[in-house]
Amino acid sequence: MTANELLPSVASLSHAEKFRLVQLVLRQLAEEEGISSDPIDDFDPRRYFGVAQHTRQAVDDYLATAREGWN
Repeated sequence: MTANELLPSVASLSHAEKFRLVQLVLRQLAEEEGISSDPIDDFDPRRYFGVAQHTRQAVDDYLATAREGWN
């Protein structure tokens, strides 16, 4: 089976299922190449949802504070 034959099936997967698929493929490649892999926690994209907003909020707060007194 070719990648082009797989793409329609992969496109229909949810984001979480796509992450899981990538994780499985990478693990298989590592095993085939003899790369030892330490036990890694399963990837859960929900742990990272919204992380970028925290940094932006910190920047926004800093800018708001820095602008105080500007006229």
